Amino acid sequence: MTIHEAMTSSPRQIILPVLIVLFLMQMIVLLDAFPDQRRKGVRLLYILHFVISFAVLYDLLYVICAVLYHVDLTEMQQVLLRAGASLPVMLVIVYEIITAAILAAVFWKHIHYRRMYLTVDAIKETMDLLPAGIAFGKPDGTVVFRNLAVNELARRVTGKALDTIFAFQLPDSEESDGSPDRSTRVTLPDGSGSWRIHAEELTLDGDPYIQLTASDITRQSEIIKELEGKNKKLRDIQMRLDLYNRQAEQIIIAQELLTARMAVHNELGNMLLECRHYLNDPASIDEEMLLQALKNTNKYLLNEFEGDDTERDPLAEALEMADAIGVEVSISGRIPAEGTGRRILSSAIIECATNTVKHAEGNLLLVDVRRNENLQSFVLQNNGNPPAGTIRESGGLGSLRKLVEKENGSMTIDSLPGFQLTISLPGEGM
Repeated sequence: MTIHEAMTSSPRQIILPVLIVLFLMQMIVLLDAFPDQRRKGVRLLYILHFVISFAVLYDLLYVICAVLYHVDLTEMQQVLLRAGASLPVMLVIVYEIITAAILAAVFWKHIHYRRMYLTVDAIKETMDLLPAGIAFGKPDGTVVFRNLAVNELARRVTGKALDTIFAFQLPDSEESDGSPDRSTRVTLPDGSGSWRIHAEELTLDGDPYIQLTASDITRQSEIIKELEGKNKKLRDIQMRLDLYNRQAEQIIIAQELLTARMAVHNELGNMLLECRHYLNDPASIDEEMLLQALKNTNKYLLNEFEGDDTERDPLAEALEMADAIGVEVSISGRIPAEGTGRRILSSAIIECATNTVKHAEGNLLLVDVRRNENLQSFVLQNNGNPPAGTIRESGGLGSLRKLVEKENGSMTIDSLPGFQLTISLPGEGM
């Protein structure tokens, strides 16, 4: 069967589709050979094979058009057409078989080449497999390259793909101490993770580019949050230990004083017994030693009597306690000299100083003492973090309210815009 007979009969429906498919596959191989930087000889063979296939396909299609559509041909075209159309169709079939074998070998070699050598597609696939996001863009915002991770992150944060290198809100260079590198932290809208976005300017072949990297810091954020909670508990424990140490020091001093007084009292009892023996039998006791002992005992008792044996000022103790935990107390107004008002003010300072360190993480307590004819007020405010919501009166605040109401006073607590405790007591001279 000649080519003319095959192109005008049913075998054409098999030969032509197979040749077209092979021709398209050769085109794919030829286009893929240039980005991979293959050797020039290999690329020339691909081009030559492609040209031959194109000539065979063109010749067959030309025969079909000339025969079926009665195309007017010149004498030279008719000679060439008869010469080509008279060739056996087996030549085309053999060519197709050889071409298919060559393409199979080329594809196998192409796969082997991609496994052994670094290609452009291999770099892209590797970058897409990275868990971190990376993208490159030009200073005008045009995205040159982006991997799957940064593209997906942009979709979850902005609702669309990374179509500009400035999709994420990064701080200006002036806000970053003039450094060209800028970073920001992005939290996903559903709160399922946190990412760190870092932009860096670089130059490649004399052209400026912006490199954008995104790192998943969800686990690091959870650890930092956990550490912050533990540090807050440690600060609370440290504050309690400071209070305990101060109270323990006072208890030890009191115990030492009590022990000394008991020893003096015991010595005084012994002295009285010796005096009794002396009165009953003067010869049995050395009079000079007895008088010297009486003199020493009386001297100690007189000194103790003349010393300040009153209780410590509660306000002074409150200020010392606040200073021990690192809180500076600033008092304005006329402070009550004594009585219930001074005691309640001391309790309020202790409680507010403790809460300043424990909850607000502050170091300053402002106390404003106000009074008129029938009312005396204490207004206490602190610095640091404002309350997150309504303050619950438990523990120390609850006890303070009972103490105030016991004296027919009132206590109010405000949490906005910041913490403020107000205590009002009846009477001017308290």
